[in-house]
Amino acid sequence: MKVLIFGYYGFQNLGDEAILQAIVEQLKSVNGEIEITALTYKAEDTKKSFAINTVSRNDFRGLIRRIKEVDVVISGGGSILQDVTSSRSLIYYLAIILIAKLFNKKVMFYANGFGPINKVFNRMIATYIINKVDVITVRDYKSKELMQSMGIKNNIIVTADATFALKLLDVSEVERVWSEIGIDKKRKTIGISVRRWKNLKDYKKNIAKIGDYLSKLNYQIVFIPMQHPSDVEVSKEIAAIMENESVILEKKYTPRELIGIIGKLELLIGMRLHSLIFAAISGVPMVGIEYDPKIKSFVDDFDQLSAGGVESLEFISFCTVVENTLHHREEIIEKLVIAKKNMEARVGNNLNLLVQLAQEG
Repeated sequence: MKVLIFGYYGFQNLGDEAILQAIVEQLKSVNGEIEITALTYKAEDTKKSFAINTVSRNDFRGLIRRIKEVDVVISGGGSILQDVTSSRSLIYYLAIILIAKLFNKKVMFYANGFGPINKVFNRMIATYIINKVDVITVRDYKSKELMQSMGIKNNIIVTADATFALKLLDVSEVERVWSEIGIDKKRKTIGISVRRWKNLKDYKKNIAKIGDYLSKLNYQIVFIPMQHPSDVEVSKEIAAIMENESVILEKKYTPRELIGIIGKLELLIGMRLHSLIFAAISGVPMVGIEYDPKIKSFVDDFDQLSAGGVESLEFISFCTVVENTLHHREEIIEKLVIAKKNMEARVGNNLNLLVQLAQEG
């Protein structure tokens, strides 16, 4: 079988790289001879990292040639079908789906997040094209509800983010990675994963204040960038506002290494969705900061708490949520263990449905 996977790959975003790694591992577990090609911003880097074929996002002719050659085209996870950040990227991804269907190729959404799509024209064209997709799996119920509200008639199956299928490092490797981080190992550690959002500044001040508050309670604060270099830069901006010292993980880690690091934390405060997903995989309590509906959807699904929207973040309520999470930490961990098992069971459905689709072809 030959497959083409497209997504937000090659942009040094650890969440999307983790999705690609998990999908590649799942596919190869079924057939070691499967031919996998990924659409990516950095073709050589992705080819080297994942030992697969690649085609550059900027090589549209090469992409079309590859679509002609494969059996199945996969929309490989993430929230790429939305117009909040850009209508251009939405149309680009929809065009890939449409071209694949014009060549009579099977198309599958592989545990995608979805939306929001706000512009009327974008909603119309998205509904028209997505209704041509052969199999749709989404990672959360909010994505399914949004698709249905737009008039997408396909059978939409809720599974789980592909990252829950990722093979993890063994304990000795985790200890090696953890030992290399220059932090005070005698103190309990709380991780903060942030991103830049629009031109907002107040949320940075409130995150700095919560970092100082926790530092005074003798917690070690570690900033965990999920995308380089942008998350490193905003982490430095927040750390500079803090009165107390913190640590920023400037080194580029693999998804597995970062999951291992997060697994050593007492708590993860996260804006980036996959920082929260990594915490869930590790069984670490979390507090979300909502810059996008997908954050609220995820913390709700895992019965975790949110500090609120990034545009209206308020220090006192932020403290209350963090304190409540730390106070009930052991109970939360028990819930996370059960939720993770549920996700691991559901994530296998993505692969089963893909295999069925390929066999039908």
